[in-house]
Amino acid sequence: MKKEDILQTLSFLSLKMENSGTVLLEAVAPDSIAHLDAALTRQDEAYDTSEFDKTGIKKVVEKLEKVAEFLGITPIQAAIMTVAFSCKIQDNYMDWNDVHKFFNVKSMVILPLKKDFEYLVSNKYLKRAGTRHYVEYDIEQSVVDSVMSGHPFDPCVLKEAHFDRYQFVSEISDLIEQRRDGDISTTELFDRSFELEQQNDTLPFIQNVRKLNLESRDRVFFYEICDDFLAHGETEITCTLKDIYSNPSIRFRIARELMDESHILLKLDLVSVLRNVMFSDSNLVLTEKGKHLFLEEDFELFAKSKNRNQKLIYPEDIQEKPLFYDEELSQQLNLLKENLQEDRFVELQKRLEGQSLPKGVAAIFHGLPGTGKTETAMQIAKATGRPVCHVDIASSKSCWFGESEKLIKRIFTDYADQCKKAVVKPILLFNEADALFSKRKDSSSSNVAQTENAIQNIILEEMEKLEGILIATTNLIDNLDGAFERRFLFKIRFDNPTVEAKQSIWKSKLSWLSEDENRILAERYNFSGGEIDNIVRKVIMEEVLNGKRPDIRFIEDLCRHEKIGNKETGSIGFRRCLLR
Repeated sequence: MKKEDILQTLSFLSLKMENSGTVLLEAVAPDSIAHLDAALTRQDEAYDTSEFDKTGIKKVVEKLEKVAEFLGITPIQAAIMTVAFSCKIQDNYMDWNDVHKFFNVKSMVILPLKKDFEYLVSNKYLKRAGTRHYVEYDIEQSVVDSVMSGHPFDPCVLKEAHFDRYQFVSEISDLIEQRRDGDISTTELFDRSFELEQQNDTLPFIQNVRKLNLESRDRVFFYEICDDFLAHGETEITCTLKDIYSNPSIRFRIARELMDESHILLKLDLVSVLRNVMFSDSNLVLTEKGKHLFLEEDFELFAKSKNRNQKLIYPEDIQEKPLFYDEELSQQLNLLKENLQEDRFVELQKRLEGQSLPKGVAAIFHGLPGTGKTETAMQIAKATGRPVCHVDIASSKSCWFGESEKLIKRIFTDYADQCKKAVVKPILLFNEADALFSKRKDSSSSNVAQTENAIQNIILEEMEKLEGILIATTNLIDNLDGAFERRFLFKIRFDNPTVEAKQSIWKSKLSWLSEDENRILAERYNFSGGEIDNIVRKVIMEEVLNGKRPDIRFIEDLCRHEKIGNKETGSIGFRRCLLR
């Protein structure tokens, strides 16, 4: 049927059907209408059908049958859709009053049509758009598009191709907005959500959620969290509960369940709470399990969009490097490393849990710059076969007020998710951690101070319940807040290497130096491992530029100019060499 034909047919029916009374209804639905017609309307003088002769009724019925064939429905359902189109043209929704007024019959006459209304709704011809006082219906946009294009409407194909879990949670969210605006009650919200579940019970997502044996209210809450995940990643607790429930007592009870983690969605590990200092700012996010349940085969697409504040480094991607320590430092690091070997770590956590002690292991590496703190953490990860979740401190401190707390909480939430799905727990590495772990400030001094204190409170709380491995490094241990000291099981100081260790470092970097030359460099220059690396890099530059290895005098010249503030003047060694 052409676009013009279907539009002309609907226009014709809108004019001819109005005031046709039960004669037309009998013609298209005799079984369901005739007995009510005889009882309620045939003897009523108000129903004057004299203007319709048999030929006129037959023509209307023929037109309805064409519309029914085009839309794939029955003639009586086509009559209902004609009323809906008539209301749509006037930019109105359709309700029961429109139907019985359109046919000029009493409302009781059209009661048997209720099942036809339900069919049109469940098969996506109509959608509910009601208020708390009465139900209204609107035409689905896909039906309008079909009529406007003249292409026959196929509800089966449409439902399979277009209505999925994403549209489902979107419709639940629309119902919640209606509750928020006062158009429906909370009870009606849950009832309509249940009807929507029933209409779409073939969706695997709905089937899997129902297998969890959640109450209807908890399913609706979860659906809204899923819809928010698609829109902005998080669900604001206070606002969402207010949208769903008008009763403050119920809102506060559910809020308490969320904050003390006794709510069923948290117990099932479907969602987690991003806590802020003020409860009103706390949000909910889907856990890895919740994302798997909702996203299904699309999970990998979302998983590729990693948290920008963390970089996951796998042990096979860490280059093995020899590191040299004094005896005391070596003993401390070996104790940590050996306990992080997977078999020992599993046993350790069982023993700690058995004695009601914290299961997590946190260590802080502190000392002078360039002494190998970060590299040591990387080498421990490689030796124990653990990935490293490397936290980008700079991007974790947002310029937007209130965002930093969410970012920090997300770091720990994502790390907990990584721990749950990983074969071995990764190491959460905070490099230059003094930026986050610094001494708390007077919260009355500024908003910045309040934010930084809030961040530290979040970190302290997360460290207290840590079940994985955290390593922090800092050059400024004196800036560390005292509250963090107890949370670190290992507090390991890195000093500049001893003469013996420096000799080993020089030998490993410049193997062609003699033992005496190694000893001279180790004894004369109090360098860290990082400073020795700088000298070695410039030695390599000299080799590249001049095609030969420099002698010990050239290397000592480089050493004398390594530290900033050295009183000696002159050009850097390899540049001076070029001028000779």
